Amino acid sequence: MAAAAFACIRACNVGNDSASSSSSFTSMRAAGRPQNQLILMRHDMAAAPFACIRACNVGNDSPTSSSASFASMRAAERPQNQLVLMRHGESMWNDLKLFTGDVDIPLTEKGINEALAAGKAVSGIDFDIIFTSRLVRSKQTALIAMTQSRYKRVPVIVRGGFHGTGKAGDANRLRLRDAAAKALEHASCLMVPVYADPALNERCYGDLQGLSKEAAARQFGDEQVKLWRRSFDTRPPYGESLQDTAERTVRFFKSTIVPRLDEGRNVLVVAHGNVLRCIISYLSNLSEIEMLRLQVETGLPYGYAYDGSSFAQCCVPPPADSFTDAEEGRIRGLSSLWRKGDIDSLI
Repeated sequence: MAAAAFACIRACNVGNDSASSSSSFTSMRAAGRPQNQLILMRHDMAAAPFACIRACNVGNDSPTSSSASFASMRAAERPQNQLVLMRHGESMWNDLKLFTGDVDIPLTEKGINEALAAGKAVSGIDFDIIFTSRLVRSKQTALIAMTQSRYKRVPVIVRGGFHGTGKAGDANRLRLRDAAAKALEHASCLMVPVYADPALNERCYGDLQGLSKEAAARQFGDEQVKLWRRSFDTRPPYGESLQDTAERTVRFFKSTIVPRLDEGRNVLVVAHGNVLRCIISYLSNLSEIEMLRLQVETGLPYGYAYDGSSFAQCCVPPPADSFTDAEEGRIRGLSSLWRKGDIDSLI
């Protein structure tokens, strides 16, 4: 542990049901004074996939005493559930530096290796349920990552999504889902359901999709493209703003993912840069400007421990193997997401 495998942790307020995403991100800013921090560190990380945690109040609008906060963690009473957020591996358009958005583009060879490495890093977590977007690069990453699990669970994509699609034919889709869930329970091998949902799709860049930054600047003007990419609430033609993405993403997180954690499940979410940026910002109480500065790298897992009332951000140790050439000891916590001196948006 000579290398610093820990990162700066931010407080997380969860449970704000405000209708406006913009106001909710503004209202969730950190308090005006610095918070005291307690860091507990083991001498090794071999026995646990996570280290370095900080308690974060969830859904509580009033200050709590430190004793109440520790009581709410209930660490001694039962294990904490684990939430892992993972961006897909490098896609073909990531490699070409094209605006990808919600175009369905598969992984490159490097992206496959990143998915293997990410799976190795979280191989000690027994995931009970997996959520991905509808896009193939997200599904590929989840399936490939699960090949590294020590628990040998076989990931099975369940048609229809967790809640169906809200369109005609949903009854049949939900019947398929229920039949698949029953089959998983009685299978001769361990399986884990994978639910793909459009709420986790990448931000749609509209007319920018398929263009490089240079080509977009020639077509629309450099300043206009920068405005679309770097603002919170400005949409490109036929596309989404980051605010639009945050609203649908955080809504799904609160309505679907948090209840699964409340049921005692370990959850893996494999999605996209802007989607995870929105979830991390929500959990970590970031302002809109801070959210725009987050850079979520491809194929890296970011972990949280959840005890039913609070999230604690955790650092996932990097894989020390041949899947990637990442420097051993590289920080994977929130501080590793900051792109200092350059407020920019993910492609």
